[in-house]
Amino acid sequence: MDNSGNRLVEIFFYGLHMDAASLRQKGIVIRQPRLATILHHKVVVREKAMLLREKDALAYGMLYQLTHAEIDMLYQHQTGYRAEAFLANDGEHEVCAVSMVHIEPPIDSPVDYDYVSRLRTVLEQLGFPVDHLPAPIA
Repeated sequence: MDNSGNRLVEIFFYGLHMDAASLRQKGIVIRQPRLATILHHKVVVREKAMLLREKDALAYGMLYQLTHAEIDMLYQHQTGYRAEAFLANDGEHEVCAVSMVHIEPPIDSPVDYDYVSRLRTVLEQLGFPVDHLPAPIA
């Protein structure tokens, strides 16, 4: 019997999935939550958050341990993503983690200001900077 769906995987979230309460509402068991960063990457926000390479940048996010089945459930209706491996730093250790990234990041897509507002709230609650977010509409 294959139990790979139950194996725990370190995963780095950089968008709305950083919010533990939201994950719980989706049936995810919260395991090992911790603040983390990925060096030489940045988060750009348009319709959604995108993790992009940029020398000397620092992407902020959350590390959790999820099962493959939980990751599959979170992304079952999301298209255009794939899992990619990263070295994330949780302040004490470098951790090999997967993160779901856009296959073709929609850099030129319009800004979803509702998404930005919700992401701003999550980032502020976690104590992360918000200066990379698009400014709210006046």
